[in-house]
Amino acid sequence: MSSYWLTYKPLSPTSPRGWPEEDMSDLVKRFHKEPDATTEWWRFSSYRRGHVGDRVYLFKQGEGRKGIFGIGKIVDGPKVRDGAAQALIKFDKLVDPSIDMILSIEDIDEIVPFSLRNAQASGNSVPEEVDAVLYARVLAVDRDATNRENDERNTVFDPNDIVDDREKQIRAITVRRGQPAFRQALLSAYESRCVITNCFVEEILEAAHIVSYLGTTTQIVSNGLLLRADIHTLFDCYLLSIDPNTMKVTISAKLLGSSYEKLAGRVLRAPRQNENTPSKMALRAHFHTFKNAEKDR
Repeated sequence: MSSYWLTYKPLSPTSPRGWPEEDMSDLVKRFHKEPDATTEWWRFSSYRRGHVGDRVYLFKQGEGRKGIFGIGKIVDGPKVRDGAAQALIKFDKLVDPSIDMILSIEDIDEIVPFSLRNAQASGNSVPEEVDAVLYARVLAVDRDATNRENDERNTVFDPNDIVDDREKQIRAITVRRGQPAFRQALLSAYESRCVITNCFVEEILEAAHIVSYLGTTTQIVSNGLLLRADIHTLFDCYLLSIDPNTMKVTISAKLLGSSYEKLAGRVLRAPRQNENTPSKMALRAHFHTFKNAEKDR
């Protein structure tokens, strides 16, 4: 599956070919009313390369706020239609860009190349690594929203859930250790030592994804860190991150005074081969989310 960058500019004196904002507002209303049935034809410059099922990001350009306001997939085309290359898009997420964004320009300016953010054509290809980081960030936004909703609900203790939760925890440990091939590759790359603590007890070393697991494109050593189980948890909870400029550990203020405080400033252990060095782009995305999480704590 490939991914593409679709652009939208509101109609204005400087963008005479843009969309009237009321048309975009109507599209969003249609989506909220019938999310499973709302589609729209969109300009698509890469119509000879795109395919049904490919992912698309909708990005607002022009004046005012900018950012990603929609994500979806191609369900027809791309093809030349009414004299222009277009693809029919079905939306998975869509918000009114005059009011809100899924990801603001500030959230993505370190991830998305300038050539995409300022593209004059709609439908340019998104590099695979950029897509992996972007989609992980979209999922993180969803996860945060779900967590907030769950926190607001009253929970009732049910003794029947105790065994189920224990079984879930056992399954979770198995999953968190990472898929066997991915974990084995990291064990080899880092000589079976945690990249932060230097721990060499294999039974508690886990394969951590820098960018959340999203399939084979993220299942590569440069998107992984071999971490002791407790450090993996801190990393996934954004209580600990790696500064991509210095490759040093940065910890949350919540860890000050704890035994983890001594990890601050440690330099990440390097892999045996340079080709397995952690992706700077992936580290940058994690570090960005870590810093935002610190502001909200």
